[in-house]
Formats: sequence, C-alpha cells, structure tokens
Amino acid sequence: MITDRGSRRKRRLLLLSVLLLSLVSVPPYGRTSAETRIYHPVAAAQEECLSTVQRPEKEGNNPVKSDAANARVVNIGFEDVTSADPTRIPEIAEQLDSVNATGVSISVGRLDWIGFPWAENEDLQSSAVEDTGRDYVREAIDAFICSDRGARRTISLNIDTLLGRELEQRPEIAGVNAQGEASKNWTSISSWKYSGLTERLTELASELVQRYSPDSINVTEMMFPSYTFGDADLTDFQEFSGMNSWPLQPDGLIDTDAAAIYEWRSDAVGKIMAEVATQLSGTEVELTMDVRSPINGDLRGRLDSGQDYAALLEMVDRLNIWNFQGIDSTSYYATDQLAGFYVDQDSTRYGIEIGLWDSDGAISPEALEKELLLAEDCNVPYVSITPTSLMDQGAWDVLRRVWGSPQTAAKGE
Repeated sequence: MITDRGSRRKRRLLLLSVLLLSLVSVPPYGRTSAETRIYHPVAAAQEECLSTVQRPEKEGNNPVKSDAANARVVNIGFEDVTSADPTRIPEIAEQLDSVNATGVSISVGRLDWIGFPWAENEDLQSSAVEDTGRDYVREAIDAFICSDRGARRTISLNIDTLLGRELEQRPEIAGVNAQGEASKNWTSISSWKYSGLTERLTELASELVQRYSPDSINVTEMMFPSYTFGDADLTDFQEFSGMNSWPLQPDGLIDTDAAAIYEWRSDAVGKIMAEVATQLSGTEVELTMDVRSPINGDLRGRLDSGQDYAALLEMVDRLNIWNFQGIDSTSYYATDQLAGFYVDQDSTRYGIEIGLWDSDGAISPEALEKELLLAEDCNVPYVSITPTSLMDQGAWDVLRRVWGSPQTAAKGE
C-alpha cells in the first residue's frame, strides 16, 4: 500500500512538471493575446490598444490612429502566417513597429488550403491546421493589430483564389490552355460558374468577416490569363458570345487574343466579384482586389486576364495594382507612371502593390527603394509591399528610410 501511494505521488509530480513545462514552452503567439501578455509583458500603450480592440464597446477607450498621412501596408504571406518557427511572427511584428507600418494584409490561404480551423469545412484546412488545430489567422491578427506605440493597424484578410491540392483530387475543374495542357493551379471559368467555386469564395469571405471583423477582405489571383480553353469552357464561351467555335487565326490556331475571349473572361471575373460584393453588403467591411498592371498601351486594365478596371470598380472599393518589377507580366510601367494613369484620377479607388519577386529570388533593396520613393513623390495614398518572406534586413531598412521610423514620425521629420 505504501509503495502504491509513493508511485501515485511520483506520477502526480511528473504530470505537474509536464504541465508546467508546457506552459513555458508554448510560443507566445500560440496563446490568446491575454495569455501572451501574462508571459510576455508589452508596452503600456500597446496593452491599452489591445484592450480596446478586444472590448470596442467600452466608452472613451479608443486606440490612437497611426500618425502616417498615407496607408503603408505590409503583406504577410501564408508561409509566414503558418510558420513553424515560433520567433517568426514576433520578428515581423517588431519590424512593422520599426518601419511605421499602418496596416497589414494577412494571407488566410487558398480556397482549398486555409489557415484556421473550420468545422463545417474541415477538408479545406491546411496541413498546419490539421496537425496543430491552431487558428493561425487569429494569432497573426492579435500579433499585428496594435503597434508598440498603441496605434491600431488596419487589418486586411487576403484570399488566394488559386487551387493546389483540390486540382489533384478533381482534375476535371482544372483550366486547360490553347495547347491542351491542364493547369496545376488555375481553374476553368466553367468550374467557377458550375462547380461551386464562386459559392465557396463568398462563403469564405463571409466566414472571415464574422470571425475576425477585419477592415477589408482582399481577393488575389482572381483572373483567367490563359487556361480557359477546355471543352466545358468552349460551351460556356459559345453561350456568352453566340459564336460556334473559338475565334481562329488565319493558320487555323485559336486566336487567344481575340476581343471576344477577353470580353468573356472579364464578364466572368466581374460576376464572381459581384457575388462577393453582394455577400459583404451591409457589413461595413471593404472589398478590395489585386489586379495585374497593364502590359501595353491599353490602360483599361488587363483584359487578357479578365480584369477590366472600370467594370471591377463598380463592385469593389479599391484595386491594388501590381507593380512587380522583377516579373515581366507586371513590370511594363513604373510606380510613377501607374500613379499618373490611375491614382491621380481617383486616389481612393486605386492603390499600388510593390512585389519583391524576381527570377533570382527578390529584387534588390535599391530597386525597391526606387519604387517606394516614386510612390512618395507621387503622394500615392495606399502603398503595399509583398511578401514578408522575401524581405531581408536590407528591405526593412529601405522601408524605414522611406516610410520613417516611429521616432522620426513623432518628431515630424
């Protein structure tokens, strides 16, 4: 009997030690924001901001707004949002503080690969969520929404409309190019119309609004650049255009640049975004959209991808025009030219998104600084940088020089 009591006492001590170890080893952003503050004290101003964000109904308890005149936003990619490195999110949060960032755009994942537990759609959860059960989106919001100075940042939740895993499971919805090759990421126009993808996008947008109350929902990669020539898409094109077949070149090949094809693609993108806009109507959450920048003198947008700017602005609040100088399809114009074409016409409806990708990994800090300075010179109200995973210390230093640190902003420099 004495031996049994001694064994039970040892087991209880062992369980207690395991529990204590788990409490000190859980990464701070794996807890709720309140738990995080217990183990990792934050600045008083940030504490007050977090309290206000969590209890907005409290009278007279409003977080200070950013002192920056324009929106300066950093895009957090899914690879960082779900990083297994427990220091990654805190590291980005510190960098955001250092560059006076006024907002973040947080990737919630793709339509078939999301970053939060969703009981009604468990098949859409990413492997990171399946393995851990963590709500990575909530953790990112809690980490980034308040600066160390107590300023509340704007939160945009970014939905990527490309697919990956699902195209392996449902190859029939994959887009097909004019050469008959199926895409590994792009879906067909007909699948958006008849296979439930539009409904899934609207449902996801609605779920994000209800769960997280963001300032905006952003939709990215919503385009049909080339994989729209499968049999089901031909049937849909025929119904739209009244034509009996694809437009053809004199040599008998499909005329992939035919105006009728561009119009059909633009109509499809517009109707999808209209459905999302209807879903968000009345929520006071803005709907924004990423678009490719023009690749020639046709400034209507990128009709080859189904992105007619004027038509899209009838249903979205702002278009974020891609300026990816390291990628041929989005580098025809520089920031100052895009600002002159669009931002100067309506500064509330257009933003410029500077992408860091290029064939060698990332553009140089010098190239980034050039585009950022052009944006400052042109007084572009909304500028975003993407993605954080390609930002080394040189890139952050550029942002600090151009956007100003909190210290220089406070001094009015």
